[in-house]
Amino acid sequence: MDELKISILGTGDMGGAIATAIGRRTRHALKVRGAQPGSASALKLMDELGVMEASKQDFLASDIVFVVVPAAAIERAAPTLSGYQGIVVAVSVSDSVGRDGLPSSAERIATALPEASVVSAFTSIWSNVIREPGKSGKTSVFVSSDDDKAKEVVSRLATELGFEPVNGGPLSTALYAEVMGMFAVRLATDSGYGRTISFHAFNAG
Repeated sequence: MDELKISILGTGDMGGAIATAIGRRTRHALKVRGAQPGSASALKLMDELGVMEASKQDFLASDIVFVVVPAAAIERAAPTLSGYQGIVVAVSVSDSVGRDGLPSSAERIATALPEASVVSAFTSIWSNVIREPGKSGKTSVFVSSDDDKAKEVVSRLATELGFEPVNGGPLSTALYAEVMGMFAVRLATDSGYGRTISFHAFNAG
């Protein structure tokens, strides 16, 4: 896969896991930024991975920008990417998706960034599995978008990171994958699977 310029907005647990996976398992050019410039979580990642903090100009020049912020912070974060015309990967870290009557986080990002090609991906996977995919089988990454070319690029990146991309359909289906992420939390905590519980799509026929 050709080298890409990838920036990550949001450096909490999941954003940090994605940054670590890309920084350590690919050769792509990576930059990160927390919800606010100079955040402690971003500085920690920059030190660990040897990467720089992303500026607004870096975001606008990126091939892919991961947006990994809670649903409530999407509208506050969107001005940082105003005018961006590349691929945005929306990764939900909200515990209210599907319960608040609002669209998926991915659809809200698409509304806030109308010039970008928004792709929902990696949103039903624990951060632990993002960091270390394990050896028991490939975890499925459900990739949803209205832009087939953007979906293909993100699917190739998922493969490169050690996952199995699955065509999740148009962006309107992103809500289902985001709710799967919430269900994974319940399985981990209530059913004893722990933070390595994963979903794998296969044909049982």
